[in-house]
Amino acid sequence: MIKKLEIKNFRGISEGKIEGFAQLNIFIGRNNSGKSTILEALAINLDHNLIPQIVKRRGWHGFDSIFSLFRFKNVEEPIVISSDISHVTLEPAMPTTDEIQFLVETYGFMRDIIALKVTFKADNSSTKYRLYFDISGKFEKIYEQQDKKPPGDVAFIDNQSIYGKTPTNAYNMVFERGYEAHERLIEVLRTVYPDVKDIRIFSEGVGPEIVYKKGKVPFFVMGDGFRSAYIYLAYLMSVKYGYILCEEPENYQHPSSRKLIVKGICKAAKDNQIFISTHSLELIDDILLECENINIKFFVPTIKDGVLEYISFDREEAEFRRRELEADLRG
Repeated sequence: MIKKLEIKNFRGISEGKIEGFAQLNIFIGRNNSGKSTILEALAINLDHNLIPQIVKRRGWHGFDSIFSLFRFKNVEEPIVISSDISHVTLEPAMPTTDEIQFLVETYGFMRDIIALKVTFKADNSSTKYRLYFDISGKFEKIYEQQDKKPPGDVAFIDNQSIYGKTPTNAYNMVFERGYEAHERLIEVLRTVYPDVKDIRIFSEGVGPEIVYKKGKVPFFVMGDGFRSAYIYLAYLMSVKYGYILCEEPENYQHPSSRKLIVKGICKAAKDNQIFISTHSLELIDDILLECENINIKFFVPTIKDGVLEYISFDREEAEFRRRELEADLRG
């Protein structure tokens, strides 16, 4: 379990440290207070393979998508993201003529290319590589030094993750983790939709179907709330003994689908450490009601002249400070 995080020269944060993480951590606060930046920093620190997702998840804007990782695009200073389990640095690098030729001929890159030099250190091991992007957004990594030990099991769930996947993608993702993951998902699903017996693919042309006692219904006729909640649960149930990062899980959810996602979060928190950003008081109320035996910590970050500051409090204080929380969330 990660307990603390230190960030330098990343997005809007010039420097800052946040400590005291618990089993389930909830970042709340106004827009541009650093919530998403903290989630992105956690993602990079926990699994450097998520760097391309972080670079492109706000849209691909050419090389500005890379330069904007650095505060005020200050590429003279490296990005440094450290925790009690790993240390990551990112530095820009210009590819050589030979590297450009290799990338063009081998991977079909355009000739306009930039690289990030990535160093990841954890448990007396080190991984170093260059992550190349061409102007179209195509990327590839070439290792200088590779540790054979894979990073931890990490999922970063944002709107792009949910709406960039089909129910079939989500179904396959769950079964790649084994039947137990599917059983966990169905168990959570039944707490809100008790008539659902199973979800299976009987025909590739139809895709997943919801099985009821008296028949089955194709997934494509279900509402958006059920669809997005199922995909969200697929991510939550596909990670075990790892880390899950959730950006505003309440987005575009109906009350019933939000409740389903909360049940999934609380179940996943028993075996994983979870970090959530939210603007929803209703989501917080649901979590406090549902996650009775989970250690929950709230963080209210602010950024002052680039320096990350925060206050934190536990479940009991959150219940006491409900009106103040509403002001922080709605402001």
